[in-house]
Amino acid sequence: MRIILNLFLWSTAFLVLTSCSSGKKALKKGEYDKAVYQAINRLRSNEDSQKAESTLTRAYNLGVSTHLRNIQRAKSVADPLRWESIVTDYAAINGFYDQILRCPACMQSIPNPVKYDAELATARQNAAAARYELGLQALSQKNDRNRAIEAHRHFLRVQDYSPRYKDVTDKLQEAFFYATLKVVVEPIPSPARMFDIRHEFFVNKINEYLHNQPINDYVRFYTPDEAKAQNLEFVDQVIKMQFDQFALGNVFMNKTTKEVNKDSVLLSERGRAPVYGTVKAIVTVHEKAITGNGVLDFKIFDNGLKKVVSQEKFPSAYTWAISWASFNGDERALSPEDAALVNKVDMPVPNPQWMFEEFTAPLYDQVIAKTWNYYRNY
Repeated sequence: MRIILNLFLWSTAFLVLTSCSSGKKALKKGEYDKAVYQAINRLRSNEDSQKAESTLTRAYNLGVSTHLRNIQRAKSVADPLRWESIVTDYAAINGFYDQILRCPACMQSIPNPVKYDAELATARQNAAAARYELGLQALSQKNDRNRAIEAHRHFLRVQDYSPRYKDVTDKLQEAFFYATLKVVVEPIPSPARMFDIRHEFFVNKINEYLHNQPINDYVRFYTPDEAKAQNLEFVDQVIKMQFDQFALGNVFMNKTTKEVNKDSVLLSERGRAPVYGTVKAIVTVHEKAITGNGVLDFKIFDNGLKKVVSQEKFPSAYTWAISWASFNGDERALSPEDAALVNKVDMPVPNPQWMFEEFTAPLYDQVIAKTWNYYRNY
């Protein structure tokens, strides 16, 4: 049905995009279909257009005869897919018929447009039969994934021509099963024994993406539980990840002291004579930071080849830092930056779980990018 829909949209687009032409230029170039639709569109907006009327008569007759010649030529070829071009040509002629019947002025030029409903139906059935046989031939080699993909695509075309053709729905499911590369994403071992870290969220987030954002029509990702629940006797590949290391550095602490001053500050007013001078302050800036870093080892293991087919190590690091300040002296000597630091307070160092989650954020993006690039054309 997608083929018929595409032809309808194609003809509709012609009518919309060629509203200012009578079709005469297209006719001279031998573009008969285009000329027919341009002339029809002009006659719908201007029933008295003699140029469009003349063009429609000539373009229609030439267009129909051209399509009929194409059909006869295709029928004489031994190619099993010849029926697909025959479907296209019959559908084109029938498209003329449908549009002319919706244009009263066009009926004056073409009072008896032809239509080939029975011939088109037969051609569709023959096209479906040819694709079905090609699908069966490809599916006979179930252990060849490329042939299974070929079979699935043939059966999809069968449905285009005849949605209920034989057992095409069952064949589609069977071909898709053998065409699909089945990949299990294994859980990740605990990253660090010295910390009480919950790391399951990382691989769960990856699985959520892979389940909801398909990378390839013929690649499917499973958790081990999903593969077991579906009784998969064989999975093609396994993604294995583990943290080679995750470490939290020592807490870095630093303190610096500086003297700040500001000139021309109003100090007092004695009568009507203001007194200006310099104000000073001692600012102590405190800094505290801690870094979490490590490496994620990413592997793709092929069960058929019995070896790792891709491996990459993704490093990552995250630094948490805070600065605050205190001062002695005149507050008016502080710069806006110093004042902002003075308004901040010390905070405790984040716990290892929080640091680990921040550390894994860029790793998630790297894993998704790697998986996408590897499997998108697999």
